[in-house]
Amino acid sequence: MSEKMSSLPTKVGVIGCGMVSATYLKNSFNFKAFDIVAVADQRIDAAQARAEEFSIAKACSVEELLADPEIEIVINLTPHSAHGPVALSVLEAGKSVYNEKPMAVHLEEGRQMLELAQEKGLQVGCGPDTFFGGAWQTARQLIDQGKIGQPVAASACLMAFRAPSSNDEIIGTTSGEYVNFYRTNFFDFGVTWSFDRGPYYLNALIHLLGPIRRVTGSAKNTWGEQEPFKDLVKTPTHFAGVMDFESGTVGTLLISSDIHSTSLPHIEVYGTGGSLRCIDPNNFGGAIHLRQSARDDFVEVDCTYGYNQNSRGVGVADMAAATQYQRPLRASGEMGYHVIEVVHALHRASVEGQHIELTSTCLQPKPLPLGLADWEIND
Repeated sequence: MSEKMSSLPTKVGVIGCGMVSATYLKNSFNFKAFDIVAVADQRIDAAQARAEEFSIAKACSVEELLADPEIEIVINLTPHSAHGPVALSVLEAGKSVYNEKPMAVHLEEGRQMLELAQEKGLQVGCGPDTFFGGAWQTARQLIDQGKIGQPVAASACLMAFRAPSSNDEIIGTTSGEYVNFYRTNFFDFGVTWSFDRGPYYLNALIHLLGPIRRVTGSAKNTWGEQEPFKDLVKTPTHFAGVMDFESGTVGTLLISSDIHSTSLPHIEVYGTGGSLRCIDPNNFGGAIHLRQSARDDFVEVDCTYGYNQNSRGVGVADMAAATQYQRPLRASGEMGYHVIEVVHALHRASVEGQHIELTSTCLQPKPLPLGLADWEIND
């Protein structure tokens, strides 16, 4: 066991007081590893409202939060296009940063984050942290115990219909230091389901199977091919991809906002001795089903781990513990960067008509220990 550097909770600030901040703030009271002591937003009234709602001591501007010497970690809950610039400003201020997904829109921003953190002796963490959930920890246990034999293949299916409308043209303010802080167009590059919900699926797969080596696939801009959406939809919205994992497992990935939901499973893993059906990776808990070679059907498996409720923030708790005990993060910046490189590779593979060899890798997150109580995190 590593020696803990401090017995006090890590002091944390939040930048971005939109919808998702409510879940982080509510859950933060359950974690002993960190305390949220300040919230900030470009709209000071938004920060003040969140501070009042959750009894947070300090509501302030982004600049004031970054200048606060008490704060060690900043949770970056800004829109996608601001993740990179805001995270870099946090690191420049000498604080570690935990980004909501995606880590960044542009690969160069992600590389700069990791390099700057290493230079300054800081940490970069990245959501989503749903793979800490009981369903995913149970699925990992089954794979690690050989219940499906040697993993051969995996499939992931993310289909949620999202047609463009005139409301998607609302951009919001672009003034001030953080340009595009409130950018809302779903059909810009860096949004759509590939960047927005894709990380849930990719984090789950990396948690179960490890990092990815190579990507190929085809993409289609369905709405951008027809009026009146040609100028609005600026990026592909349907992806059919293939991923070669470093372990040798072959994964298929379908991401689309052009198709109405079907009954296809969200994620399945197939092995030489059976198959495993998992839940929607946007969730922490749910029913896991196992079919072994001696059976003709899937049977539900008892969940043996905690964190079966909405536990967003557990990645921050793990980051605080990892920093204090000087161990690797589970929801690491390296995994966050690896995920966005996969998403970029899906775009590139279709345009270039070839496999894309990834330049990044990451550690497969270490499983949580069995018997860990909800809202606790191990050293």
